[in-house]
Amino acid sequence: MVRAKILLRLVELSKNIGRHYGLSAGEIAIAWTLRLSAVTGAIVGGRSSNQVDGIVGAADFRLSEDEIDGIDRFARANVWVKEEAAA
Repeated sequence: MVRAKILLRLVELSKNIGRHYGLSAGEIAIAWTLRLSAVTGAIVGGRSSNQVDGIVGAADFRLSEDEIDGIDRFARANVWVKEEAAA
């Protein structure tokens, strides 16, 4: 349950960033993933054309350094560190 609450806070952070650009939380998550030099593509799927429309904006979008840093800080403090400690 705690993990779900943390992930929902990450979704809210992504939604807040997306609102500034008219993008969805999913598009922000994809853009955050695609910024990594080791990532050559993101595998995404949609069940409808509306869902596809909701992710294509990520292809050309670039997060600012401050936005990347904010997501990274949140993830390190709440997601990745907890998983590493449990391992």
